[in-house]
Amino acid sequence: MRRLVLLGVVLGLHDLDPSRCSGQAMRAFSVTRPVAAERFLHVTLDFGGGTVVLVPASAGELYGLQLRYDADRSAPVQQYDARTGILHLGVASVGSMGVRVTSRAQLEQTARFEFSPDVPLALFATLGASDATIDLGGMTLTELEIRSTATHATVDFSRPTRGTCKSATFTVGAAQVDVRHLAQAGCEALRVDGGVGGASLSFDGAWRRDLSLVVDLAMGRLTLQLPRGTGVRLTGQRFLAPFDSKGFVRTGDIWTTAGYERAPHKLTVELKASMVGIDVQWIEQR
Repeated sequence: MRRLVLLGVVLGLHDLDPSRCSGQAMRAFSVTRPVAAERFLHVTLDFGGGTVVLVPASAGELYGLQLRYDADRSAPVQQYDARTGILHLGVASVGSMGVRVTSRAQLEQTARFEFSPDVPLALFATLGASDATIDLGGMTLTELEIRSTATHATVDFSRPTRGTCKSATFTVGAAQVDVRHLAQAGCEALRVDGGVGGASLSFDGAWRRDLSLVVDLAMGRLTLQLPRGTGVRLTGQRFLAPFDSKGFVRTGDIWTTAGYERAPHKLTVELKASMVGIDVQWIEQR
């Protein structure tokens, strides 16, 4: 019996051999590229499992990536075509493990992405089980799409963007997305899509135009933080989830704030899912 116990302990220690643990496979990768004659940057960003930071790059830098990744399951990706301005950055799965988060080490992956604020940027980001902090303040943004699954993502437009932004789309799974200073994004069209998730959108900051928002969530919660005096028009066939309509006047399937036509800034919201709870919070302009 003692020999069997001893054998079991030895086998257990073998399984715990540090050289066999995925935590020992964490590796670092970094890359930067200076600005040359680029006129446009079209970025596809993929990162699943870990912590993500995205910020404007330093002067003269087109893009940069600093990555700490689990080499047992992931490999760094950096593909750039200078002729087309198409860039693919992030991590890709390797082996048979796929993109599932199966180890604590994988959750400890970190990535820092940087993009030039001076080069027009179309950004399409897919984030897996990640905790993301994204600041697009001051960017020359043309289009934005952020897809998050089991993620908490904070997106901030800390300064007004430049250029003309066609649209910004936030797609959530079982995730929470908090967007700050969204008025400063300057995007013509805003959209929130997804399954069971939540989104908090704060429209403080400098408005450049009236805004429109389409919400198509299967189920979840939408919080709108709006500066006092903003005119809001909300359309939806019915509300099965709670909606506090205080301050709104209903006409058929349209809810409108008093003085909508005279408001200095206007937001129209089209709700395509009745199971989404809406919370409208009035804030002081900051």
